[in-house]
Amino acid sequence: MGCRLAGAVAAAMLLAGCATTVAGNPTAAGGGSSAPDTEPTEETQSTEPTETSESGTDEGGLACEGEDVVAPEGQPFCFTIPAGFRPNEIDVETEAGSTASFTTGVVLSQRDLIILSVYPLGLDSDDASDRELIDALATVIAQLDAAGFDFTETEPLVLEVDGARAFFYTGSDATGLHIDTYFIFRGAVELQVNCQWQTLETEVLAGCDDVLDSLQITG
Repeated sequence: MGCRLAGAVAAAMLLAGCATTVAGNPTAAGGGSSAPDTEPTEETQSTEPTETSESGTDEGGLACEGEDVVAPEGQPFCFTIPAGFRPNEIDVETEAGSTASFTTGVVLSQRDLIILSVYPLGLDSDDASDRELIDALATVIAQLDAAGFDFTETEPLVLEVDGARAFFYTGSDATGLHIDTYFIFRGAVELQVNCQWQTLETEVLAGCDDVLDSLQITG
């Protein structure tokens, strides 16, 4: 069963120093969209995550271990599924720009879920300053703000996830959908983690912490 992301999704791709943005307005299968109806121009590749006890050397040195691990073959990340969540195929429809090269996630309900999307970069993000990356992301945030998604702060909190730089934004829309978004950069890879909820805030935030704590990323 596929699951579509409900609400606004943002992604920044750095190509030769320029930012290309993606704004997504899809919904979970069987649910209603939180954004105006538009015909998507593209759809991200959606792949059922692979559950395995340990990611092998083919994953670029990733070593997630345990019974409930998501380690998609050929992808630069792995993580442990939070308690109560189930892995699911995620479809993200986009209106403009570039789509993720890979998207997957874990879900509680159609509008309470965690989505991970991979964006290959055309340069080494390790060579970019925090300010350069924040400025690239600012275009995305401005577009979503204009579309009705209200961010608490337009300047992100700078964090580390698995030792990689992460830029955190949080916001909500008029339908009551809330999203905590982490843009994580390592080398030539950007991994975006969207933790979104409408009714199960406590569960999603706890699951989001578990995903980030167990997440491993290669660049």
